Amino acid sequence: MPAKTAGAAETTGPAGSATPGRTRLSAAERRAQLTEIGLELLADQPIHELALDEVADKAGISRTLVFHYFPTKSDFYAAVVERAGQRLLAGGKAPTGAPGPERVHSLISGYLRLVESSRDLYVRLVRGAAGGDPAVIRTIDDLRTALIPTWVVAAGAPGESAADPLTALLVRGWLVGLEEVALAWDPTAVAHEELADALTASFLALIATLAPSTD
Repeated sequence: MPAKTAGAAETTGPAGSATPGRTRLSAAERRAQLTEIGLELLADQPIHELALDEVADKAGISRTLVFHYFPTKSDFYAAVVERAGQRLLAGGKAPTGAPGPERVHSLISGYLRLVESSRDLYVRLVRGAAGGDPAVIRTIDDLRTALIPTWVVAAGAPGESAADPLTALLVRGWLVGLEEVALAWDPTAVAHEELADALTASFLALIATLAPSTD
């Protein structure tokens, strides 16, 4: 009797049951698998051009079963964009215990490295991912908003500062500007470290203008 293949896609019958000899994935595992496939395809085509037939084929399931895990195309597209955003928009990690400028520089430098290594995916995420789909646009907006406290705290401001409407608005605008800088950036014209230094100074200057006056 053939051994089961761990993580293999099950073949479904009329009732959606798995064919004996294949490992059934849990709902969470299946959604993660489909999302990863979508992420791979996103590297070569805009999100709104992803064919669910191709996604289903790569997963070894029917197109109908894809809709069992993602009720609409928008749901699937949003899940793929969220996964891509978690990888790219978040950038690097701020070193614990380091001074504010060093933490911010680490976030920016990590972000630029990701853009350098996954530029096509990044371009499709930031400029081409939405395709006018409200669910996808909302997902990207939510990702940007979720990053605000990370950047504010990294700069040395108190965590509650991120909840201040003016701070949140201006930091969000700066982050969108960072995305545009990364899109326009030519590493052969401006060195990674030079750009990271300039962006760090820019962000720290913004945070300094938002600090409460001691007068």
